[in-house]
Amino acid sequence: MRALFLFIGEPHQIFHALPIAAEMAAAGSDVEVAVASAGHLPVVEQVMAAYPGFSPRIRLLGQRGISHWLRARAIIRHPRLPILFSALRFLRQFDAIVVPERTTTAIRHFLPRRTRLIFTPHGAGDRAIMLDPRDRHFDFVLVAGEKSEQRLLDAGTIRPGHYALNGYVKLDLMTRLDKTRARLFDNDRPTVLYAPHFHRGLSSWDRFGRDIIDWFAAQNRYNLVVAPHIRLFAEASDGDRAAIKTLAIPGKILIDLDSDRLFDMSYTSGSDLYLGDVSSQVYEFLATPRPCLFLNAHDAQWVGDPDYLFWTLGDVIDDLADLPKALDQAGARHSRYIDAQRERLAESIGGDPAGAAQRGAEAIARFLAKDAAQDKSGG
Repeated sequence: MRALFLFIGEPHQIFHALPIAAEMAAAGSDVEVAVASAGHLPVVEQVMAAYPGFSPRIRLLGQRGISHWLRARAIIRHPRLPILFSALRFLRQFDAIVVPERTTTAIRHFLPRRTRLIFTPHGAGDRAIMLDPRDRHFDFVLVAGEKSEQRLLDAGTIRPGHYALNGYVKLDLMTRLDKTRARLFDNDRPTVLYAPHFHRGLSSWDRFGRDIIDWFAAQNRYNLVVAPHIRLFAEASDGDRAAIKTLAIPGKILIDLDSDRLFDMSYTSGSDLYLGDVSSQVYEFLATPRPCLFLNAHDAQWVGDPDYLFWTLGDVIDDLADLPKALDQAGARHSRYIDAQRERLAESIGGDPAGAAQRGAEAIARFLAKDAAQDKSGG
């Protein structure tokens, strides 16, 4: 059985799936890796360094044809569909293709019947974006925790026998990477992580972002890391990004709009308090329960809405004038939320993330072996 781990989305998705490939390879499976750009390779190498002995064959896609033409002219930065269709001859060689995104389902009917599509989601948030009808096109799905399992079963996008709970792979990987991390700031002030979402209709950035930076610049009690979802400024001009970056203050305000540190948990691991809106990054931050504050920038009627379940894990701010008081009280008020944080984390990522990649690898191997046996028997 030949398995391909395919990455045509943003590089941060690699952390959610490639550790599974490392565990499959360690168990003797024939594993290859394909990525959509050279920008993916440093992230692949970071995972390889965390798993000594893991050195898969790596294929760089989209180097010719329409996908290369579109990217070279900056018409589309990530031409996923052109990359997939131009790579069909290569993709058809594999018995299984493992992906952390859903665009690949578009080629489901262009692959041999024997080729199994396997999905390992990137993220474990509460928003309904996790409920996607395209998931029905996967032969097998890995699910992080019981909360996601129940919502997916209720939606009919997974079915018994074709999914497995394995935990949160990225957090499993991060226990390996955290051993070598440096401190974010060389001082003793608490560090606040501001992590706005990329979707303009949900993000707090447009309404609050600049004012948040200005407030932190004018005080000396906290450090601030501004680390938005990498897609928030992905299409911004160089001038727009530069204008935001000039607001950084060495030793006090760190602003990162586009580096790999946005998704390798450098900031979620190294901060003391989370300030955000609807990003599922909060669950990565809560791998170690700490104070959280949430910004309601769109007057959302969130109470009782399962898409905002994580807003029950910290105080919610509707008016930025309340931010200073909320920050000062967050440590003392954390006792109100810590039990709920632990419970929601367990539901979302399956509790202790240790071994999540190995569990995922074993689940995939079992499914493929059972599937192959049924094919041979005509079942």
